[in-house]
Amino acid sequence: MRVLMIAPPGAGKGTQGALIATRFGIPHIATGELLRDHVARRTSLGRAVQEYLDRGELVPDQVVLDMVREAIVAAKAAGGGYVLDGIPRNMQQARAAYLIARDLGMTADVALHLDVGDAEVTRRLLARAALEHRSDDTADVIAGRLDLYHRVTAPIICWYRDRGILVSVNAMRPAQQIGREILTALDGMRPLLDGEAARARHPGDLATLAEAFGVTGPAAAPCG
Repeated sequence: MRVLMIAPPGAGKGTQGALIATRFGIPHIATGELLRDHVARRTSLGRAVQEYLDRGELVPDQVVLDMVREAIVAAKAAGGGYVLDGIPRNMQQARAAYLIARDLGMTADVALHLDVGDAEVTRRLLARAALEHRSDDTADVIAGRLDLYHRVTAPIICWYRDRGILVSVNAMRPAQQIGREILTALDGMRPLLDGEAARARHPGDLATLAEAFGVTGPAAAPCG
């Protein structure tokens, strides 16, 4: 089972990614955790990351992608499954991550889109900020993050839909309910994904994925 997560901030991507990883015994490749781990272990990648952070710069895509490649190589050695969380955030990352996975024979089976409205995301993030006594997650900051998400993520959602692996799930509900739906659907898909026939399916054929997840989730953003 190879799953990548697409969701706005506050949608519960980390929670659901960890749940999937636990159920299927596959690594949860969370890019934020990868960055912190490499920095803590003072690896060559970690030292490069620290230099960017010390200068107050964003970590370049290529550095993050190098970490993802290393993690996918390890996932392949461990059995071939993964949950990728934190990348892609833009179309360039999506294409680059796909090429890495293709080269390794580890392309995703499912692009899982957690669909949540802006008002609910804002409510969740403001509640979390209050609970954690964070002053950086203000309504204005959250609005900016959501604007960025909508501008750069819509093409990604459409791209994965065109490849035939997108599943959009209604994430406006309690986390436990969402998790049960996702795990039930992925369990149902597992026999198909484990077979060679799954690798040969038409990239535009969403029937199997849609049937597995039912029709309860809201439609993804229109393409084109």
